[in-house]
Amino acid sequence: METVSLKLDDEFLRILKEIKQPRMKKQTFIRNLLISGLKQYQIDMAVKKYLDGEVSTWRASEIAGVSLRKMNMILHEKGIELHYSEDSLREDLE
Repeated sequence: METVSLKLDDEFLRILKEIKQPRMKKQTFIRNLLISGLKQYQIDMAVKKYLDGEVSTWRASEIAGVSLRKMNMILHEKGIELHYSEDSLREDLE
């Protein structure tokens, strides 16, 4: 594991202090926030690539780091129709 240093402005530190659980270390809380944000970013990028027609649902699930079933649920929750072409089927079978 690598140590990373960063500077945080006063407003961020104030918010952090308000929402952090009392017994949790600040470093642990920030690490958990970062991991959560990165996972959400992966999902957002996968959804964007899917909407742009760049990837199939299967590939989007790989990018997002979730199962195909979970990816389908995410797309459904966002009101995105599944489009599954013959090319997508071939890509998924490769």
